[in-house]
Amino acid sequence: MSPTFAALERKLRRHVKAFTKSLDWDLAGRELAMTDCWINIMARQAVHGLHLHPLSALSGTYYVHVPAGSPGIKFEDPRLDRFMAAPPRKMNPRLENRTWIALPAAAGQVVLFESWLRHEVAPNPVSGERVSISFNYHWF
Repeated sequence: MSPTFAALERKLRRHVKAFTKSLDWDLAGRELAMTDCWINIMARQAVHGLHLHPLSALSGTYYVHVPAGSPGIKFEDPRLDRFMAAPPRKMNPRLENRTWIALPAAAGQVVLFESWLRHEVAPNPVSGERVSISFNYHWF
């Protein structure tokens, strides 16, 4: 692992520990380790389509540089394919009843989520590049 990513991993430890505790994961006798990470540079109109992170348990993004107007990360309700004949939602449903939730991006912010959660990043409408570092953790 490069020294830059190792430094990021050290800074993420307390956040990852708190997040996994909130999920009630039983990691006794197991190690949760960063298995990979990569840099995202999203120029104007760059997009990350809907996806998830197989073979990982925990994923996240650390925002390095976010020009004003850059999109955040958008999460899909995992029940969406089960709604079938459900009536339409009201225009502004409560947060827990939305089919999509978007978290704004802000430089210096980290977003953690379970790797099975489908997510995407909308096209970047601004001319400045949005820079982030994404990563995955797995338990051993």
